[in-house]
Amino acid sequence: MQIIKRYESILEMGNTFFSSFQVQGICLLIYKILVDLIYLLYIGPTFNYGIKINVINIISSYLYIGIYSIIFYHFIKAQTASSIMFIAMSVIYLIPITTYCSLGSGSSGLLFYAVLYWTLFSALQITVPVVVFKKSELSERVCFFLMYFLLIGTSIFTIYLSWKYTGFRIVTNLLEVYDIRAEAAAYDMSTVFLYLQSFSTILIPMLMLFSFRQKKYILVLWEAFLLVLNFSFAGHKTVLFMGVLVIAGAIIWREQMISMILPGGIGLAVLGIVEEKIFSHAYIISFFFRRQGYVLAQLTDEYYRYFRNNPTDIFRGTFLGKLGFENPYNLSISYVIGNNYSTQTVNCNNGLLADVWSNLGIIGIIIMPFILIVCFRLFDMAAEGIKSRYVVGLAAYYAVIFSNGTWSTVLLTHGFLIMCIGFFMFPRNRNAVGDGR
Repeated sequence: MQIIKRYESILEMGNTFFSSFQVQGICLLIYKILVDLIYLLYIGPTFNYGIKINVINIISSYLYIGIYSIIFYHFIKAQTASSIMFIAMSVIYLIPITTYCSLGSGSSGLLFYAVLYWTLFSALQITVPVVVFKKSELSERVCFFLMYFLLIGTSIFTIYLSWKYTGFRIVTNLLEVYDIRAEAAAYDMSTVFLYLQSFSTILIPMLMLFSFRQKKYILVLWEAFLLVLNFSFAGHKTVLFMGVLVIAGAIIWREQMISMILPGGIGLAVLGIVEEKIFSHAYIISFFFRRQGYVLAQLTDEYYRYFRNNPTDIFRGTFLGKLGFENPYNLSISYVIGNNYSTQTVNCNNGLLADVWSNLGIIGIIIMPFILIVCFRLFDMAAEGIKSRYVVGLAAYYAVIFSNGTWSTVLLTHGFLIMCIGFFMFPRNRNAVGDGR
């Protein structure tokens, strides 16, 4: 108990220093400079992204980030589930795009539309109110029953799949996952089972959170075992990542830490540079800044270039295709982009601005933020009154997923709607709404 009080005292001191608008603005500028530096020194020359310096775009991007710091500070103070998502997406998506258009192959047109899109999206995030969903005491008892019912059903289903298709296989080598994925893709499963298996990847972490919240630690261990079985079934590392993320968030996160996200990003960038200089390898830079930053920026640019000269899909490759509308492409859009810009057949998933170019064209700059803000407000409504430490892990996860995938796929296949339903059934705080400690 004394350790927890000491931990929270240190966080409070950090929050006192970092929570001001001036400090957050400086941190955002420093982070932008470090992301630019990483691109110039490592990403551009080492990972074959190329360096093409555009002075006008450099000046424009820094001016925009300076203005955006006002909006960014609003997200820091808001303390909602979607504001955490916006902070994360600003770090992994927006800033790398401004850098790629200033120092890489990204065009001035892409930078202009990215700024326009992000400004409208941010304005909606600030102005559209959160609808408060209040549960009665009776409905809370029903929700507790449903959560335990889901635990029993998910346990039976996960064990059945593991027995029938893998013989209770437990995978411990993360390097084997690509063979496992190929094997799982060949399983003869019904559409219903495919969706249920996909939903279980989000249900199990939600159940882990619920059991942890209720201090049922034996159940947490059981659900962790189910998570391993789920991972061993299809080899998706995000399954394990999500489980670790939600429990780590529940243990470590405190409300004050939202003001320390940018300082943490700065520290990570510095560590990445030091790692490369001293140890001559770049694991931090490759995973955190290339894979979850510049790959997204490069793919956004490739979607933009491709759909300037080719017909938009208008969602016919996703949900409208299931209603009988003819898809103008023989492959999914992600493979169309991969075939067009890569030397091999690869699946180039991307979200946010890629959804604009591939599905709606320029008009999507206006339409897509409205679609996404509905999704974000659904998350806020579902998570209202729940301590932020139980929400932060999934907020960070879905920030990454929305940046990497089509919004309709995120809602269904990646379980965003299931997650929201799960939080509607989650126990609320007995103290004030918004207490994130």
